Amino acid sequence: MPTAKKLIEVALPIKEISAESVRDKSIRHGHISTLHLWWARRPLPVCRAVVFASLVPDPLDPHCPPAFREAVELLLGRDENTKQDPYRPYDDIPWTPPVDPMKDNLRNRLQMFIGKFSDQYCLDIKAGKITAAKNLLSDASLIKWDNKNNETILNKARKLIWVAHSSALPAVALAKAGKALSAADLLADYDTHYAAIKTAEAALYTLPDRHLPSPEVTAKEATLHQAIEAFLDHMPRVFDPFAGGGAIPLEAARLGCRAFGNDINPVAHIIQKGSLEFPQKYGKPIAYSLEAFEARYGAEALEVQRREGKIFGHQVQIDNRLSFDVAFYAKKLLAAAEAEVGQYYPADEKGNKPIAYYWARVGTCSNPSCRAEVPLLKGFYLVNTPTKQVYLNPIIEGKKIDFEIKKGKCDEKGWMDKSALKCPICGGVTDAESIRDQVSSRQITERMLAVIYVTENEGKSYRQPTSTELTAVNYLPDTDSPKEKLPNVTRLTGGFIVAWGYSE
Repeated sequence: MPTAKKLIEVALPIKEISAESVRDKSIRHGHISTLHLWWARRPLPVCRAVVFASLVPDPLDPHCPPAFREAVELLLGRDENTKQDPYRPYDDIPWTPPVDPMKDNLRNRLQMFIGKFSDQYCLDIKAGKITAAKNLLSDASLIKWDNKNNETILNKARKLIWVAHSSALPAVALAKAGKALSAADLLADYDTHYAAIKTAEAALYTLPDRHLPSPEVTAKEATLHQAIEAFLDHMPRVFDPFAGGGAIPLEAARLGCRAFGNDINPVAHIIQKGSLEFPQKYGKPIAYSLEAFEARYGAEALEVQRREGKIFGHQVQIDNRLSFDVAFYAKKLLAAAEAEVGQYYPADEKGNKPIAYYWARVGTCSNPSCRAEVPLLKGFYLVNTPTKQVYLNPIIEGKKIDFEIKKGKCDEKGWMDKSALKCPICGGVTDAESIRDQVSSRQITERMLAVIYVTENEGKSYRQPTSTELTAVNYLPDTDSPKEKLPNVTRLTGGFIVAWGYSE
């Protein structure tokens, strides 16, 4: 029996996907790219669009199941109650100079669901204005970053995948009382299975002290597991054999599929566990009794929860157990580190603590008549972004080199070029080999040039080091590198990850 082509074989909103993918590269808070650097990481909007478009048919294909066409009309058509129509194709395709209307058909509505430029962008581009990256796509677009946890929009995608997958099953499986199932029947079936998961989650996650084994916990966990399995049995399986940083299985799981990821690289394997497995295993709500919370986290942590108003009755409600634990133990590690090395980061009179000291190695000019001590700097910027520029401005008196911190653009070039030093005092060049000789003979010294600290209003700020900070280095403990050889370590191998994509 002939089958319909998938949407990805026919059409995709490439410009919209590209626009959101560029934005994806600059997002830091909450993005899996911040978990660990990985080369060739795929942008999440591309992965979400490709997975979705690979799992649904082209509605205009003559072999497209009628139930799927009906589902597109029901889910992506005009809402007669609110008179809203967020997936109506463009009246005028924005990136084409002449007026170019887009046909209002089901294929184009599917494209607009994946990604559609906002009305603001459509006006701006015609007027030659720039639109902020966060406003490029409409708020109803599936691939927009802001919709990563939007249950309403994600459920539209899951329902369309559910209907498409169910419609591809044998006719016998689609029959009910001798009648083929319609889109309404399949969507009702989806709602039943999805509601079963939500009901089982609520029953388990509101159970006090579910981290402690008990017959009630075991029974509720089994109920939730059965509901998840029943749901996933109606959804396609997505397998990425070279998952790397996990972008494709993550987006497949987000769309409600049973996603599999594999990679031979052990680093990729650990990244996938951190981005796919652990959040879905442990990133759920939990309710602790006051006694259990205090036993687990301590009396001080319990008092913090009380001050923040997170105690309800005789329970502590945690929205996300994994994120709470990560934050809690990170603070413990920071406190331990501060107890050990905090004296080297003293607060100033305003209470601002340094977060880093900016150092430079210092070499000696090879000119016998100069022999100036010169910081080996390739440039002078401490920060150079479109919104903030701070640099070290050299002040040279005789053979003495000092710096002041200034804001704005720095036009002066650094003194290091291809590992060779150009002396700012005599103009002589100390070649790379001479610099290496100074390093090997331990003639290279270090010098503190700036102190970086954080303020509430301005974020990172920069100042010159005080005399106390300059002399504090003389009291640092000996930190010579260890001389013993490392023991033999068994090499880790890659692994196999399964992601359960039913919840946000």
